[in-house]
Amino acid sequence: MSYVATIGEREVKVTVEELGGANYKVAIDGVEHVVDAHKVASQLWSVLYGDASFVVDVTQLPTEDFEVLIHGDCHKFTLMNEQRRAMIRAGGKGSAGKAMVTSPMPGKVVKLLVGVGQEVQADQGVIVVEAMKMENELKSALAGKVKEIFVKEGEVVESGAKLLLVE
Repeated sequence: MSYVATIGEREVKVTVEELGGANYKVAIDGVEHVVDAHKVASQLWSVLYGDASFVVDVTQLPTEDFEVLIHGDCHKFTLMNEQRRAMIRAGGKGSAGKAMVTSPMPGKVVKLLVGVGQEVQADQGVIVVEAMKMENELKSALAGKVKEIFVKEGEVVESGAKLLLVE
């Protein structure tokens, strides 16, 4: 899956590929790294990278903002998939004022936060998808009404799968 991380004014392209088990290939601006990452608590990860082992505390804030604590240093950044970034740059709307919420990567639908007919605000969480052992709250790109939900809780979805439609 491809993401854009924004750190201050700097944008960094990040891709993550699951290699199996707890191994991931992470490319940051094209430089590849292989890491072994295990979630040990709700926000804590045990990470092996090269010969180093460390604990990473990951806090997702109400938006796409994250705070990551490594070796006592706090790193703050915004992380969003490239599709969401493109929608925001296009004014947050798809064709005719519609916003399709899709799965950013293969995963499992953990919780539907809204129902058909419910009014939602832009950037409101609408569904939670677990992917790569992390729960990701996906948000509506625009304010409107939930017109259709294409999945059920517990359902396994592929990357790019339609989850719900907001108009």
